[in-house]
Amino acid sequence: MGLFDKLRRRKKEPVPAGGAVESSSHSETIVGFILLEQDDCDFDRFIQTMKNDWDIHIDENSEEGNLFFEVDGMQVVCAHIGAPVPNHEVEENAKLNILWREAEQVTSRHQSQIIVSVLNAADAIQGHILFTKTASALLQLDHALAIYLAPLVVEARQYVETSHSLKQDELPVSLWIFIGMYQSPEGASAYTHGLRNFGKEEIEIIHSANPLSDVFEMMFMAMTYVIENDVTLHDGETLGFTAEQKLPITRSKGIAAEGTSLKIGF
Repeated sequence: MGLFDKLRRRKKEPVPAGGAVESSSHSETIVGFILLEQDDCDFDRFIQTMKNDWDIHIDENSEEGNLFFEVDGMQVVCAHIGAPVPNHEVEENAKLNILWREAEQVTSRHQSQIIVSVLNAADAIQGHILFTKTASALLQLDHALAIYLAPLVVEARQYVETSHSLKQDELPVSLWIFIGMYQSPEGASAYTHGLRNFGKEEIEIIHSANPLSDVFEMMFMAMTYVIENDVTLHDGETLGFTAEQKLPITRSKGIAAEGTSLKIGF
């Protein structure tokens, strides 16, 4: 009866992944928020950008501020809301963005939003690719500031530039998974948020003696390796990116990540 009920189909039953550790089923619905500095939304321009950038032809027209279309069996809903995301949620999460220092200041200017949803994504990678193409086109609208996929916040131009790696058949994993970082007297730590959307367990590095920048790089390489190669890491295994490197993997209750997580000893 609501906005998304028009397109929602009955989801398939989740299928447990094989191996010693079961991965959770991936999310078949992907949702994000395009932050606009003004209360306007030009869906006609978006449709043209989708055609020019991604060769995706959208026949459906916008209706009451909403746009519905389908690509390869997946449904996309773009809903323009003439109000900011409530409770300063975006601004609070923007503080966590270590790669964009002005994130909180810029996102605080948003006056409206476009809620973007991809429904019935039977394949997590293909669903995220379609979401990324859609978001990239929307972020080229006038007054687009950033995109918010809790807790990830990415500046509009950066998102668009990174999304174009898809044209070289590279997956823009940094647009899909958030890396959280924190420093304590015990060392540098990092955690992921978003791997579960791909049916994988979240990863953490806890109290590393390495510099924070090296911890970030290691986490980025690990999560990219998992997504690009559809790898399921297991408790008791090792991970390495050189012939000599053998980093132990342990599975335990998450420290910063929710639920259980895989800890990489780095």
